[in-house]
Amino acid sequence: MPADSVAEPYRVHDPTEVAQKLALGAWVVFRHEFQNDGCDLVSWLEAVRAACAGLDVVEEVITIFPKDLTVVINAEIVPTAEQVQASVSRVELDRWTERNLPPELPARAARGQ
Repeated sequence: MPADSVAEPYRVHDPTEVAQKLALGAWVVFRHEFQNDGCDLVSWLEAVRAACAGLDVVEEVITIFPKDLTVVINAEIVPTAEQVQASVSRVELDRWTERNLPPELPARAARGQ
């Protein structure tokens, strides 16, 4: 699946919002450069786990160290390897082109949703 067949990405950061997306069967690719003093990967993942527990979502975390990415999926609604690879490829393209991802609502409005 080529990266251009991936839905237009948007930025989701809030752990509760991430858990809600996972509950719906989506997955999240976290770019490590988005970490800062208020958002390190370990603390963010702990907050995502807590939010998932509140929704009875079993999360699975895959960190791809050479690419500085972490993928979080719902372990009960697992995407295909091709879907994850396409998402990772899209994230790398956006990173390479220095594209700034908008939050969900502006991204959906741009798609006409």
